[in-house]
Amino acid sequence: MRQSSSWDIRNAPRNYISLVAFQLGSALFSFASVWIITRYLGSEGYGGIVAVIAASQVAQVFITWTSVAVVRFGVDEFVETEKIARTFWTTIIALAANLVLVAGLSPLWFPYLANWLKLTPASFWLVIVHLAVTVIWIQVQMGLQAAKLLRVQGFLQMIERLLIFSGLFALTAAAVLGSTWAILCYIAAPAAMIVVGIFRLRSYIFARFSVDRVFVRKIFAFSIPLLPFSLVGYFSGSYVDAVFVSKFLSTRDLGIYSVATQINGMALQLPTLANTLLLPLFVTLQRETEGARTFDFFRNVLPSLTMLWGLACTALAFVAYFLIPVVFGTEFQAAALPLWILLTASTVAIPVAIGYAALSNATSTTYISMIAAILAAVTNILANFILIPRYGTAGCAFATLLAFFVSVTTFAVLMRRAAKMPVSWTYFAIIPAIVGVLTVALYHAPFWGLSACVAMSILVGYWFRDSLGNTLLFLKNLRM
Repeated sequence: MRQSSSWDIRNAPRNYISLVAFQLGSALFSFASVWIITRYLGSEGYGGIVAVIAASQVAQVFITWTSVAVVRFGVDEFVETEKIARTFWTTIIALAANLVLVAGLSPLWFPYLANWLKLTPASFWLVIVHLAVTVIWIQVQMGLQAAKLLRVQGFLQMIERLLIFSGLFALTAAAVLGSTWAILCYIAAPAAMIVVGIFRLRSYIFARFSVDRVFVRKIFAFSIPLLPFSLVGYFSGSYVDAVFVSKFLSTRDLGIYSVATQINGMALQLPTLANTLLLPLFVTLQRETEGARTFDFFRNVLPSLTMLWGLACTALAFVAYFLIPVVFGTEFQAAALPLWILLTASTVAIPVAIGYAALSNATSTTYISMIAAILAAVTNILANFILIPRYGTAGCAFATLLAFFVSVTTFAVLMRRAAKMPVSWTYFAIIPAIVGVLTVALYHAPFWGLSACVAMSILVGYWFRDSLGNTLLFLKNLRM
């Protein structure tokens, strides 16, 4: 039965392999979509599309702050009743109210945002429609996670990317591809997935339920810290980087930098998928008081996976260093170094992505996420102001790396206090990737950067070989 933690653990390998397969499909279609746009519209045209999506992302942070509660309390409801109706509809009412409020106040925020992102007034309706469709699609995906329909979610995400690519390909074949039509593809695809997702959830959400004040207070007590977390979290992420790059550099630079962020985002989907599995598992383990499994994960598994992820990301950055100009054109060679830095930043962020964030939500200590986001946002903004004018897009990527380091440090300190989770050798695990990227940034020598990372990985791995062995044992105990 999907209600027990045994189901989560027993099906973890199968679920993760399925999600990885679907994500590889998603990444392939996403990559193909970016390739079409950059080839036919150039870096400036692609930068304009990214600017519209970035504007939508800014507004989203004021709307989707109750979305995580769908999983947190939806899993609880699912374990008890095999339904998620009460959680789903309570949060969607809040989402709808937030959406109406943000849209109604758009005359106050859109002109300023358009000025920073160099958007025309005509792009307003594209931003609003993209915003509305995206936040509803996120709500449906959270519902699928709450009902532990993880493979369904992954499959629909892949189909969404397939539809976007198909639309762009058809427009290219018809010789009518333009920025507006491209953005419409990014709107139509998730809209179709909303219909399919709700149909799949029908037996879990279309059921009788009752809502009391205690439950509503629980939802909002959990979610309210996530509003400032979402807001300031935006300022430590790639979309605010788009704002700074547009302001200090050019739309062309934004297009080049966005290729790096897109590839990095595709790579980050692998740990994001792991987090998709971990949140329902941690919630279920909390209900079953199985703290030993969680402790072992943070002591051995998390640092081991962090080091391995850093090695994989460095290898990917090395390959991309030479392939980017071949695939996207010589004008995109400038994306190679920012991509290497961003992939290293993703290594620094791994402990949060596949551990601390999920545990914080599972234990309802969302104030930790808020504090981490505030400190990371302040770091990112200050670093962007200092580094971009001097180092360009590479400075923007380093600002992201610094922000992620501050975030993971905040989580590690506060989760150790709140949930008694060990930091273990997590910081040692990120050293190889850091050494590799600094070598490349200082000497522009990708071969030496890869070699330095591999050598440091061997040294760190040997020093913590017992923990690596326990990780292998932990993974072997995951039964198919």
